[in-house]
Amino acid sequence: MIAQSENNIKKSALRFLKMYYRYRPRTEQSSKTEIKMDQVTSTGVIADGLLIFEEKKDKKFIASVEATSFDTRDEVKYKTQYTLLNWDAFMWGCFIVALVVLFGRYYYWFTFQQGHWELLASLSLLFLTVFLGYRNLFKSRSKYRYIYALQQFRQYYADEQWVAIGDNVFYGGDDPALEELRKQCVENGFGLLSVDKELVTHLVISPSREEMFGNHRKILNFVAMDKLVKNESLHKAKGWWETLKNKIGVKTKEQSLLRYQRKFYKPILVSALMLGLVSFMAWDDLRQKDMVYVEDEAKYDAELTEVIKKNSLDKPNKIDEFDQEENKEYVAPFRKKKTDSYLAIVERDKREGFIKRPALKKNKQELTPKGGQAEIYVESDNKSFTSYDCSRFFNFYGKKYVVQDGQFSTLETAERRLNLLKRSGIKANLLWLGCFYNDSKDYIVYIEWLYEDKSEAMREGLKHRKKLKTQKIKENNLVIRTLFFSDE
Repeated sequence: MIAQSENNIKKSALRFLKMYYRYRPRTEQSSKTEIKMDQVTSTGVIADGLLIFEEKKDKKFIASVEATSFDTRDEVKYKTQYTLLNWDAFMWGCFIVALVVLFGRYYYWFTFQQGHWELLASLSLLFLTVFLGYRNLFKSRSKYRYIYALQQFRQYYADEQWVAIGDNVFYGGDDPALEELRKQCVENGFGLLSVDKELVTHLVISPSREEMFGNHRKILNFVAMDKLVKNESLHKAKGWWETLKNKIGVKTKEQSLLRYQRKFYKPILVSALMLGLVSFMAWDDLRQKDMVYVEDEAKYDAELTEVIKKNSLDKPNKIDEFDQEENKEYVAPFRKKKTDSYLAIVERDKREGFIKRPALKKNKQELTPKGGQAEIYVESDNKSFTSYDCSRFFNFYGKKYVVQDGQFSTLETAERRLNLLKRSGIKANLLWLGCFYNDSKDYIVYIEWLYEDKSEAMREGLKHRKKLKTQKIKENNLVIRTLFFSDE
């Protein structure tokens, strides 16, 4: 029986390919087929066999062969690149966490706070879920199943490239390693040959006629291995040194079957960027003080009254409500908003009796103007101001929301604020609150128009806050004010 050595498999494959390409169109001047074995480049790329003929004038057709026997079977059996897989899983975990934090910050779902580890624990659990999920779902992708022979084909350009294997390299047709080799040969357009014990070559997969890699592969110059080193003494010394290292189990970079593994600097770089983004948002949240909100105003007022009474008895000469200790039972931190992203929703004024029966319940004749005949100033398209009286709102019903830029006791101060915003390119309007409430004499400057939806008004208010910061205009009393309209 003839041995299925790598050298014999190489020769059998080249004989088969010479017959396979005999009808391939060639130039009339030359029908010669050139066959070379054991070729190598100066960078260490190896071609076990090359078949070359002139297909067109000044255009040579090149087919290369990678032969593999049982002794060199590791060249065609895949190895999972766990390092690359782990870094890709880490990158996607960081990306999903950064995306959640970004959306959470934009929509004010949560913020980072000192002493509260719930958010950090949730994000860590999310990261771990994505990391493990990615590893389990994508570890069977060809990207992570490294086959040395095919990766070496990627290092240089040839018109067609073939893998020739002995039929004893794999355990059978159902061997998962053989299935992966077939799959990657089809995906990359490589041909596959099988050589039996009689050294008869069988076609398994024919290569693709179309270039699968575009212009990404280089055209390399191959020479015979024994001619790569011109100095004979140096060549013998190098051969002796390689033999010695093989005996003690040390492999050079050129001998390593893992030398063409994918690099993983890209997922490392992306992961670092995502972690930097999350760290910056966490730092920005933590550097701001938490806002404290009163959950029950009535209870809180009663508590303050009791504390003041007690202090007045203990310190009759010093009654100061700011000296007492706040009661933690009624004062709780509000953990879902940040200072810069919070806008108060004014449903009722703090002054006693401010909200009474809406003024619009009166007849038009009963409305007493406080600032002249015109109580509403609206900016028109030509950037001038158009004025109306309170009857403009007679056809509105229910609740409306306005982005109140400021509240003023006189018309003159309100107009100054209105003109300041106008000069800065911010569209604003002026409204007398007496149109809505019986005993109000104040004026408000509001932005844009009246909104049906509270959340929409909140978004516009936050945009207005950014505009004020951009224009370096001092914020006055920016709140979302609720206006009530009645049909009674």
